[in-house]
Amino acid sequence: MRNLKRGVAGVAALTVAAAGVVGSVGIAAAQDAPVVGVSWNNFQEERWGLWDEPALKAALEAAGAQYISTDAASSIEKQLTDVEALVNQGADAIIILAQDNEAILPAVEAALSEGIPVVAYDRLFETETPGAYYVTFDNVEVGRIQARAILEAVPERN
Repeated sequence: MRNLKRGVAGVAALTVAAAGVVGSVGIAAAQDAPVVGVSWNNFQEERWGLWDEPALKAALEAAGAQYISTDAASSIEKQLTDVEALVNQGADAIIILAQDNEAILPAVEAALSEGIPVVAYDRLFETETPGAYYVTFDNVEVGRIQARAILEAVPERN
């Protein structure tokens, strides 16, 4: 859980930095708080709605950012319009957990063309346009953490 929080905080820091609001002395004043929009692919998967979203929201707010989000409910078409809505709502940076890493590209390009940095969260999408970033978890380390937890819970062999 601690590593999940650290990972989410890293996403928050990257996103706030990408929005251009972190200076060498910290976050801008509250009235200048960045708006970070998050496009989730779906909350039907427990992980996103129960774990990642609350942790990411808390990390962004702790960093001085305003959090707004959408849930595409596993719909590629809805996610495209969700990202457009985040742009229209004034997002200074957008994090996207893409339902489809190729179908999302027109929305990514549209946000980038508006000067809005975009962070691919956990699922890589590739674009040639500057301003797109990628953050994911170290899956090998996640496996190690899981194995240690199992060994702690069941220290003796069957």
